[in-house]
Amino acid sequence: MSELKSQERAYNPANLFIWMVGTLLALGAIYDGIDYIWGKGWALDELRTIVQLVIVDDDSWWPMYNAAKARLLNAGVYQTVFFEERMKFQYPPLSILPFIIFIKIGMSWETIREVMNAISFASILLMVAIVYSLIVILFKRFPISGKFDWKYKIPFFVISLIGTFSFDAIVRAQYLGQIQVILDLLVCLAFLLLLLNQKYFSGACLALAALVKPQLILLFLWALIRKEKEIMIGMIAVFVPAGALSLYVFGFSEHVQYLETLSLMGKHGEAYWPNQSINGLLHRLLSDVDALTFPVNSYAPYNPFIYGATIVTTVMLILLGLFFRPESSSRGLSQDRKLTGYSLDMATMLLLVTMASPIAWYHHYGIVWPFYVAAFVVLCCLRSIRRSWQTIVIGSLLSASFLLLSNRFPALTSEAFSAPPINLLLSHYLFGAFLFLAALLMLRRTLAGEYRNN
Repeated sequence: MSELKSQERAYNPANLFIWMVGTLLALGAIYDGIDYIWGKGWALDELRTIVQLVIVDDDSWWPMYNAAKARLLNAGVYQTVFFEERMKFQYPPLSILPFIIFIKIGMSWETIREVMNAISFASILLMVAIVYSLIVILFKRFPISGKFDWKYKIPFFVISLIGTFSFDAIVRAQYLGQIQVILDLLVCLAFLLLLLNQKYFSGACLALAALVKPQLILLFLWALIRKEKEIMIGMIAVFVPAGALSLYVFGFSEHVQYLETLSLMGKHGEAYWPNQSINGLLHRLLSDVDALTFPVNSYAPYNPFIYGATIVTTVMLILLGLFFRPESSSRGLSQDRKLTGYSLDMATMLLLVTMASPIAWYHHYGIVWPFYVAAFVVLCCLRSIRRSWQTIVIGSLLSASFLLLSNRFPALTSEAFSAPPINLLLSHYLFGAFLFLAALLMLRRTLAGEYRNN
């Protein structure tokens, strides 16, 4: 009997998951500790700062506050803030409505930034709970769930907590005062709701995120191609009233000027190293621009080759997300199994939308943390059902990409690594994203094949 229990523990995918993800988190913690003692120590300093709710920067809040003030003074939001003051305000008009309300009810700038900082930190705490729920739900969907012991829920929660508060993109976004943390929460919640077959609400969460980050509207096209009517209806239920409200409050001309700002940003891009996109990589390789200094009031110089390459790669990545569908051949499956595949499908599209953007700051990759958790759970379950070379390759890709995407390497942000071609190392987030993309595509194909074989 004891031998049987020992064998069950050995093949329990929960053990493998805890071992794999725990090891990766431990490696990141060891590196951060070494960097804190002998390096720059950014990661631990920033973590301590955000846990103490200390406000350091207002990367989103200050431009949004200024845009709201411009609107209240009946000045053109984008003409005043973006084109005249040259402040990098890249958000749609409706995004500043809460700030307009705050100002109108008499809140000071200091109070507003404290409120937004608290909301953002609460979003991180909610992500911890959602990620924990993802782990438990996914493990219960595989035939090995009979071996799922409730005692595993404690290490699952520890992984959710430590993983969320050590994922560099999430911590950095909170430290910078970035609305991206709230968007991370909305995407994380949309992912969980799709797993739970709450597609209307999943679509609504995606639409709410798209009100701040318009490129996420591409998820509507993704849902249309997959004939996911519930997700489309959920998105429309947000888009229609939000669009009507935005036109009523801001007028048509502001939306036209917003499109002009998007066009200018897409045409130029950013060479600064935190821009972890193909556009940023090409600028650092081909443009004579300092990749280590953030240009507060300007963008990278226009380069027709870089602009053309950005458009081509953007289209290719988006088309891959829209039309790669191994799950479509898995008919006759239970609803839970289908939802697992569809959720990984949505994760792939969200990753590709981020990678395809001309400007993809490293903190934009905070959305992938719950996707990693889901991918590791599914991989561990597949590995327990059938061992194959595919699962070994997928595990290697997931692990390598996680280390590149979830950690920062301050030593690389120095003059020694600023010149081409060595500055390719500055794009380690982007390379990690490509490895994660390869892992997701392989995992989805392997999962679909496993479904067909059973």
